[in-house]
Amino acid sequence: MKKEDLIALGIDEDTAKNVMALHGKTVTQLNAQVATAESERDSAKQELQANQAELDTLKESAKGNEDLEKQLADLQTKFDESKTNSEKQLAEQQKDFAIKLALKEAQALDEDIVLTQLDKDTIKVVDGKLQGFDEQLKSLQESKAFLFQQQEQNEDKPTPTIFAGGIPKGAGGNEKTMVQKIQERLGE
Repeated sequence: MKKEDLIALGIDEDTAKNVMALHGKTVTQLNAQVATAESERDSAKQELQANQAELDTLKESAKGNEDLEKQLADLQTKFDESKTNSEKQLAEQQKDFAIKLALKEAQALDEDIVLTQLDKDTIKVVDGKLQGFDEQLKSLQESKAFLFQQQEQNEDKPTPTIFAGGIPKGAGGNEKTMVQKIQERLGE
């Protein structure tokens, strides 16, 4: 989103600056979440690589000892399972972040509630893009529009007419005001 785009939509420049400032805060928060997730992913990958190197070293030193080789084979199996599980967890976390970002862009009022309405099993992340998400989002926007911020339409809104208090001139016909009656009695 660019300030020029907002101005092209008819929003004045000051309002567009304010909108961009709010949008910038949201983007900054999302970038921080992504950075945190990426750092967690990188540290998990480094830990997995260190553990694999350790296992390989132990295998080399244990040649000839059958019990130790069996224990190492069990450890290797557990390690492979752990690695597979962590990769699945990282992929799921990446998918969740991508979906939440897309929901924020779609102006969902509460991403967590909308997320429960989606079938996450049919949504896939391919090359950083969501597949199967747009169809579900459009369906939700039509069937449960209250979950998303609505575009305000300023067309044909009646503007209220405001009148100043008191009696308008000429509204009382030929009747004299109270001040005029008092002035007559006092002879002024």
